[in-house]
Amino acid sequence: MKLSKINRRMFLSKASAGMAGVGAGVLTGSGIESLFDKKDIEIPKIKEYRTLGRTGFMVSDIGCGPAIMTNENLLRAVIDSGVNIIDTAEFYGNGNNEILVGKAIKGYDRKKLFINTKLRIAKTDKQEDIVLKTRKCLERLNTDYLDGMMLWNPSSSEEVKNKAFHMAFEQLKREGRVKFCGISSHGSEYNEMNRENMEQIICGAVEDGRFDHALFVYNYAQREMGENILKLCAEKNVGTMLMKTDPLGKGYSELLAGVRKAQSENKPISDFTKKRYEMVIEKQEKAEQFLNENPRFNKGTRREAAVGFCLDNPAVSSTLISFRAFEDINDYVVLSGRKLTSENLQVINALRENCGFLYCRHACGQCEPKCPLKVPVNTIMRYNHYFTAQAREKYSIQQYRLLAGANAGSCSSCEGYCEEACPYGVPIKTLLTLSHMNLSVDISRP
Repeated sequence: MKLSKINRRMFLSKASAGMAGVGAGVLTGSGIESLFDKKDIEIPKIKEYRTLGRTGFMVSDIGCGPAIMTNENLLRAVIDSGVNIIDTAEFYGNGNNEILVGKAIKGYDRKKLFINTKLRIAKTDKQEDIVLKTRKCLERLNTDYLDGMMLWNPSSSEEVKNKAFHMAFEQLKREGRVKFCGISSHGSEYNEMNRENMEQIICGAVEDGRFDHALFVYNYAQREMGENILKLCAEKNVGTMLMKTDPLGKGYSELLAGVRKAQSENKPISDFTKKRYEMVIEKQEKAEQFLNENPRFNKGTRREAAVGFCLDNPAVSSTLISFRAFEDINDYVVLSGRKLTSENLQVINALRENCGFLYCRHACGQCEPKCPLKVPVNTIMRYNHYFTAQAREKYSIQQYRLLAGANAGSCSSCEGYCEEACPYGVPIKTLLTLSHMNLSVDISRP
């Protein structure tokens, strides 16, 4: 049956809503045939590939990850657009995401894809435990080898030297099961013993000399640590992959929706806390007013500026995007090969000045030493980001319950030492209170 001619936006919206048959990919007798190969349908294509450090692999400047999607046809469509670097982890969806990736890449030339997965390593894990974990990853991914095997989020620069991990990597490399060693970091889970930030941990790994590529946070609002990391990686020829690159990409009305929800449900709120909520809402409304009065700062403009800022740095190998809908291909892949413009800079500067206080800087940790209860602010805000921005509610709630030490349950009655210490004016006390509301939901109930 011949496809009727439709434009790109119409197709993407229909496919996203489940109205285009099997989505972006259909199975044929010869393997996978993408609807995007049809001449009737125009989609953006990757325009630039960059060297991933000393791996020598040419990766698309727009990458896919964390690959937390639930639609393998969407991932096929992403690959069809030219994206060739896919990031996942053994613990995403309890391994189900690796299974999805494995199904999606079937039929493609494996040598043209860079598949990266991350391992959570405990201090008690031995070499054989890590080898077994990796082999299970390979089974789920249905591949003979990993391009990248990453040590996920070590809590200190000392942990990047984990002997068992490096011995396991060397064994697997000899067996042809892994190619390159990597590291990712959001900063340590703050406690009395470990106070190292993302820069200290990643730079410690780069200086160690055994890591070929790194994954970390970098964006126009959280730039200082990232720029230092990028500079060192360039000097040591270590490939770089970026996450959380669009600090203000989500709708502003979504950021503090929990406030209004709590009020609508008539949940008890102290006068002291209510005043703080009102203060935050007032700040948010001012930001929204600024955006409404300046329509050129729409989501598309903000997205273009955010990605352009990252790709403007030649030390960046790939900017990872969490593709969650077919529209995202149109919105992000089209930015491949873009250069930062003077208009982009104007948008960035205006957003930082007028809306920067709405963004709690990932991996920052500057407020944490001031907290008398040692609340791991960085980690809790990361879990809430997963909950609100990435729709990973169950995972976020589970991880929050597993936190060692204090959580944000007592933040609503605190005097707000974290807010006093924040150099960016973020109302972090209120955001922590909202995070606790989000992450304390009983997921055992139907």
